[in-house]
Amino acid sequence: MLLRLLSLTTFLTAQYLFAQNASIQGTVFHKNEPIVGAAIYIQELGKGVRTNSQGSFLITNLKSGTYSIRATFTGYKTTEKSISLNDGEEKNILILLEEDFFNTNDVVVTATRNRIRKQDAPVVVNTISKRTFEATQSLSLAEGLSFSPGLRLENNCQNCGFTQLRMNGLDGPYSQILINSRPIFSALAGVYGLEMLPANMVDRIEIIRGGGSVLYGGNAIAGTVNVITKDPIENSFEVGLNQAFTNFQESDRTLTFNASLVSEDFKKGITIFGMNRERNPWDANQDGFSELTALKNTTFGFDAFWNLAARSKIKFNLFTINEFRRGGSDFNLEPHQSRLAEKLQHNILSINASFEHYSKNYKHKFAIYQAVQWVDRESYYGAGGSILNPGDSLTQDILLALNAYGQSNDFSSVTGLQYNYEINTKLQLTSGTELNINQVKDQMPGYQRSIQQQVSTLGTYVQLEYKPLAKLTLLTGARFDYLDILGEYQLAGEKFNNDKKISVLIPRITLMYQIHKFWKLRSSFAQGYRGPQAFDEDLHIETVGGAARFILLDQELKTERSNSANFSLNFEKMLGSLQATFLAEAFYTELNNPFILSNQVELPSGVSVITKRNGSGAKVFGTNLEANIAYKNKWILQGGITIQRANYADVEVLWSPENSSDPTPQTTTKLLLRTPNNYGFLTFTYNPDKRWSFSYAAVYTGKMLIPHVINPETEQTVIKKTDQFFESNFKISYKVEAKDKYHIQFFTGIQNMFNSFQRDFDTGQFRDAGYVYGPIRPRTLFFGLKFGFN
Repeated sequence: MLLRLLSLTTFLTAQYLFAQNASIQGTVFHKNEPIVGAAIYIQELGKGVRTNSQGSFLITNLKSGTYSIRATFTGYKTTEKSISLNDGEEKNILILLEEDFFNTNDVVVTATRNRIRKQDAPVVVNTISKRTFEATQSLSLAEGLSFSPGLRLENNCQNCGFTQLRMNGLDGPYSQILINSRPIFSALAGVYGLEMLPANMVDRIEIIRGGGSVLYGGNAIAGTVNVITKDPIENSFEVGLNQAFTNFQESDRTLTFNASLVSEDFKKGITIFGMNRERNPWDANQDGFSELTALKNTTFGFDAFWNLAARSKIKFNLFTINEFRRGGSDFNLEPHQSRLAEKLQHNILSINASFEHYSKNYKHKFAIYQAVQWVDRESYYGAGGSILNPGDSLTQDILLALNAYGQSNDFSSVTGLQYNYEINTKLQLTSGTELNINQVKDQMPGYQRSIQQQVSTLGTYVQLEYKPLAKLTLLTGARFDYLDILGEYQLAGEKFNNDKKISVLIPRITLMYQIHKFWKLRSSFAQGYRGPQAFDEDLHIETVGGAARFILLDQELKTERSNSANFSLNFEKMLGSLQATFLAEAFYTELNNPFILSNQVELPSGVSVITKRNGSGAKVFGTNLEANIAYKNKWILQGGITIQRANYADVEVLWSPENSSDPTPQTTTKLLLRTPNNYGFLTFTYNPDKRWSFSYAAVYTGKMLIPHVINPETEQTVIKKTDQFFESNFKISYKVEAKDKYHIQFFTGIQNMFNSFQRDFDTGQFRDAGYVYGPIRPRTLFFGLKFGFN
């Protein structure tokens, strides 16, 4: 009996092992070139592998049966194959991936806080890829943001170059900026941060317009911009040089480098990036005062990952930025000796770490993350300085200039937990909680200006993704935020505290319906809010009439709330070798108690003050249109336009005379300022072969109304209508492929070739530095090279 039992056990074990020894091996390639690091996923097993340095993969110990194999790689279309295996069979397969020029098959993370294919996302996700940064010769994150529908970058300061991103007609603070999905971009970093981040650290930018991304925070009223840094994919190295000349006159030189190293088993990897940029100041009208700042930026950072096991992963990201910028006059003198100077010295350190773990059946996912950022800023905002000689007396202007230095410190921290549960093939749950702390201390003793603010936000969110039908997806969820604001604000003797505790529930609902294989309808509704606190524009200072202008929070400032809705129709199809996508999107945002800047006055000390108060309400609505067409890898055409309207509910007073007997009329508006009714972009790339590439890019900005201080004595502000602008950029590059995968690329081009640029800058020491509009640079010549290997 014992021998029979032993024989039966041996037989069953052999049968089990034999049934497990089937295998699949294959190669993933594109145009006879192997693809390294492509992800091979077997749906029935809930796991996968990556291709090696030869583009090959091997999966062993498989049972007999039918398997669905999915091959994915960034920039290529997802390919699926069904493979049937018999016991002990070894099957060889070849998988051909075709290029996806518009990243429709890429996996995005911003839409639902989960990894999902872009074309399957319930909300519209636009991406700005490395290809766009290359074609437009964008050196910083800011320069590339205009090449997506609904987005417009603008310069708000003639002296310091403060830029902000407007989305769907709303100011910068209405958009949530994320770094690798973390809201670590603080108020102080946001003042100049978009221009600080180099393009060569960015893998892609994921953009969601409207409040459909509310799970990241209530500030995502206009939308969310998620900056995804580069992950290591293969061993590579590249250095680059870009030499530009602003208006053919002033040098703007940038050095970059990127390197990555990945282990042979793809379990560990690191990518390193760096940039050094030096730009001379530029004076547009020869009045001795700059329109573009002097700039020195050194950035260094790295991304790393380590797959601890098949279902566990650690990611770590770090970058540091050291930037100096200065505008005004007399650059050979110290700031307090200059007629006008705005100088900033930033030191930023940002760290982001996360741990992810899947359950054995891959239905449960746990994630924990921590991100911190420190910002130190030394500043100077002043005018009226001079060089003192022995015996000179100290005037009021000289004393004010000597004391116009400031020091700002900012600390931000985001700690979070997230849990995902795939209940079944039709229902998925996402929930989590995160604590966001921002502490800012801004001191300018010479102006008796002080901001000490701590905002702690405890957010808890839950989301359900339900697919009742194959063609219908319902995404619903909510976030509950508890804000604890501790603020102490002082300006020129006026001081008040802003200690408030706020509880806000933010709902969200999204529907996606697939009308046809190529047509999708999406709609969403969400609410949002902005707390009564200091945002990035409050920490930016500009000079008006030779006096520094500050923003003062109204003591009765209330929380701003919003309701936003989006509706879109999307088309995607391959027509032979032609790939085409089209998007038509309608948006509507209603603001209740919107923040408005008005009541500008000059105090006896010479300080100019403008008050942030609540308005009666506002509405922004319009349409985004986008079209993309690509033919093989020969040419790619992308374009988009936004048509919108932005109105206050009631007429708002921007300025009124202090003396009631003054006959000067008030300045009022019913329209949101600095908001053109039309704006858009166009890019075209032509690649006749592997060596040559020709690129054209254009940015259109329609006419708009902007405020202008015309009388420094009374701070009288009027509203002016600007011209429209059409900025044209051209680039040509030539690439030489050497042995062992080395390459050298030469390029040259011209930006804003027709010099579509503002002509009526204010001049002299007493100018209104905020009277700036249109393209961010004049005609600029550039050339350079890149050298590297893959």
